[in-house]
Amino acid sequence: MKKKRTIVTTSWDDGHPLDLKLSSMLQSQKIPGTFYIPLKNQEFSTINDNEIRLLSNFFEIGAHTFNHVELPNLSESKILDELQSSKLKLEEITRDDITSFCYPRGKHSLTVRDLVKKSGYNFARTTELFETKVIDPFLCGTTLQCVNRSFASKIKQLMISHNTKLKLKLMSGTVYKNWNVIAKKTFDYVVENGGIWHLWGHSWEIDANNDWENLRDVLEYVRINGLKNNVEFLNNNQIST
Repeated sequence: MKKKRTIVTTSWDDGHPLDLKLSSMLQSQKIPGTFYIPLKNQEFSTINDNEIRLLSNFFEIGAHTFNHVELPNLSESKILDELQSSKLKLEEITRDDITSFCYPRGKHSLTVRDLVKKSGYNFARTTELFETKVIDPFLCGTTLQCVNRSFASKIKQLMISHNTKLKLKLMSGTVYKNWNVIAKKTFDYVVENGGIWHLWGHSWEIDANNDWENLRDVLEYVRINGLKNNVEFLNNNQIST
């Protein structure tokens, strides 16, 4: 029987200066991914144009609005401005097409999704968890975030997940574990059943939680076992094609 296609992708939000440390770790493990970068962020400074250009030599760069704002709160004209100005500026910096987008804080609506399409993107990522396939390329969920969410948050995400089989597996006890344990279990599930294992996070959050070694361990596990099992390593835009 032909083995089901298995894909690994990662994505990283907010454009914090620690993204450079994160990118070095990903490169050392030969793990690709997409960095979603706003040009401005009121919460902290973001990487500069030269640093974005450097990242683009090794990773896909995606847009995350110009000012890192929650789009459903804005008028349609302001939504379009955030979507289009960030796309144009990142294309100017990277000298490449910017075709992937991530909704700041995961906030979206049908209007926002339609305006993302209208603005020339062909992929948009949410913050929903425990997904292993792309159902709608403009509302693409993820498998896991690199952070220890509350039990209530994990249960909520399980309830809205489309993957019933994965829900049952995690509810048998894994859902109570730390994120790095869940990461390996969900990766093993995807290797066995096929689909997409999509890890995402924030470099600043990994640093605040002293999680760099946990992340390194997970990435190494995924690289070693991925190579053994003919896993495809892709950026976010590539999983939508």
